[in-house]
Amino acid sequence: MKSTIITTNDYLSNQLKQIITEFPSVLEIYYCSNTIEMTSYLLIHLSNRSDIDTIANRKGIKKLFKNYGIIVLLFDYNSLRYKFEHSYPLIELIYQEEHLIYQQEGIDFDKLTTRGFKEFNNQYNIYKKRYFQDHSLLSSEINKYKSLDAISSVFLLYERLLELHLKYLEELYVGHISSSSILHQRIIVISKFNPEIESLFLKRNEEEYYLIALINRVKEAIEEQREIYYDECFDAFEKVENALHNFIQDRFKTLKRLIKHQTIKPIVAEVTIELNKQETFNDIIIERCLNQNQRIEEIYMYKRLTLGSQTIYYLLIIGDKFANEQIKNLESSLQDKFNKQTNFVIIAHTKIWIQTELYSSQDFFANIIKNKNKIYSSSKYNASLHWLVPHASLYIDLYYYNSVTNNTTKELLKNLQKLKKNQECKQSIPYLLSLYFMSFCRTYILAHLSYLPNYLSSYSLWLLCVNVNTDLNKYQYLFDKFGSKFFSLLDYYRVLHQRLINFDTEKTEVLIKLITQLQAELKIIVDQRS
Repeated sequence: MKSTIITTNDYLSNQLKQIITEFPSVLEIYYCSNTIEMTSYLLIHLSNRSDIDTIANRKGIKKLFKNYGIIVLLFDYNSLRYKFEHSYPLIELIYQEEHLIYQQEGIDFDKLTTRGFKEFNNQYNIYKKRYFQDHSLLSSEINKYKSLDAISSVFLLYERLLELHLKYLEELYVGHISSSSILHQRIIVISKFNPEIESLFLKRNEEEYYLIALINRVKEAIEEQREIYYDECFDAFEKVENALHNFIQDRFKTLKRLIKHQTIKPIVAEVTIELNKQETFNDIIIERCLNQNQRIEEIYMYKRLTLGSQTIYYLLIIGDKFANEQIKNLESSLQDKFNKQTNFVIIAHTKIWIQTELYSSQDFFANIIKNKNKIYSSSKYNASLHWLVPHASLYIDLYYYNSVTNNTTKELLKNLQKLKKNQECKQSIPYLLSLYFMSFCRTYILAHLSYLPNYLSSYSLWLLCVNVNTDLNKYQYLFDKFGSKFFSLLDYYRVLHQRLINFDTEKTEVLIKLITQLQAELKIIVDQRS
């Protein structure tokens, strides 16, 4: 019998000594160190079930996983016996004589008898078979209801399938099923033990996941007897479900191998040291982006465009709280770092915003968000977008934005004609011009890409237009005729100022010609979409 605790972790030893002193119900303690991916397991066997929650909620116990990667399992005798007799693999792995570090002396209890691998494996196969049968049954039901176009039933079955996966993942990683019925919470918890799980689910906010929220929306629609249209998300559910299924199968194999071969080979990490590493072009971009905003998740450089002596780099930044002014400052910072012939156009969005806009803009983002374009990722466990399948671009609100642009054009041209005749309308023209140019660019991009950009700087919006149609660069001579500060003027007059500006006859003619020709370009693409 063992009555002393011997571990190489002083913090763990102190915590266990306190628990043994304060809780006489502790019968045995097993410690299985660095078994799987540097995770350790501590199993505490108690005679009093009511002590389990008290011990689990101690701050010192909670810190064991956070600080040392030690997962704590607490069981009373009946629970432990049931799991042991039914060959729950994690229990089998830990509950071995070589892992016993404490056993209370002077108390007789019906100690579970460890067994050979063959005896364990017979029950283990039954345990696994139960999972595969349930999985196969639910998968068959999903395929059946898909063929019947019973969308609501498919969503409810996917929920049951996710619950099945989480149940087994919890048993295989932490030894027991969560007491919570909320899938959001269960995913958050289990992801602490396997971060790859969370990478499958795009977060809607800090506490909710997009796909789970979608299931809840479907359930609300069923209660309210509303029609359900979200079948484009079935492919996303299928990918998540397949990945979770693979995780469980891999975990089954890993635990079985460790139980059969208890001797653990030490993991030797190969370390590569880079000396005198030169800062690359991408490194400079990443550094400047992170200096502006530490909450960047991913950066994609999706296009490099050369126009004469000018080179333009197009970036998509995915992250939180990127204001338009920040983007403008970052573009200027990058241009200053390189040279005046190098320009950067940056669009920035949160990942959940992109997800909610996929119905209209999926083709645009799918062409950008590719590994070949990725130059930065904050973590290898970042969640992927849940692409819609099938999908066709929807030019949502194009008619509305085109109508607004046309109305602004008419008003602006009317005022410019008045200006040519020396009629007083000077103060309104720069504001209308700024509004027109912003409206034209955003509508033109929407018509080409089914993507509506934010209110970026006028020059960035123009370069986005040039990106979709390089022929637009033929109008550069009109910008040059107007003067070098054309785009700065447009940005300045996006806000109200008590100031007059004089346009001479030549500049007025240039603007009339420019606006007329740009409207002709816009009409071509809008007519195609119509």
